[in-house]
Amino acid sequence: MILNHIFHGLEDIKNHVEMSLYKGWRHGKASERQPKVSCEIHVGEMWMPYPCFDWEDSLNENRTYQNYILRNRPITQEDMQRLSELKSHANEQRLWNDVPEDMLPMIYYEGDGKEMIVAVRKVTLQEKITSFLRRFLSI
Repeated sequence: MILNHIFHGLEDIKNHVEMSLYKGWRHGKASERQPKVSCEIHVGEMWMPYPCFDWEDSLNENRTYQNYILRNRPITQEDMQRLSELKSHANEQRLWNDVPEDMLPMIYYEGDGKEMIVAVRKVTLQEKITSFLRRFLSI
């Protein structure tokens, strides 16, 4: 569960993307997209294609490295700019132990297989109690 929402796989996350940035495009702005699913969760995506070493590779390769930011408010160009400026690790991975907490939650997918790396902000006990009371008292 991320931001009180359950995603059902990578396709579900992709269906929520409202802003996308191709990392190979230097100094480019993220393009706005109409999400296929509307809800309280907003997703920004930064992607880069797998390397291709020859013409045949480029015909057959459709995998991409993908970094996602998730918010409970609309994604902004500033959010996408900050994502693109995060230090790049192996395979364009921006999600690392040095990511500022205000950039979380984030997801990284290497483009192959079923595993994703997910990082969320640590929630304090006080925040959990406050959230519970808000939900309980609003009933």
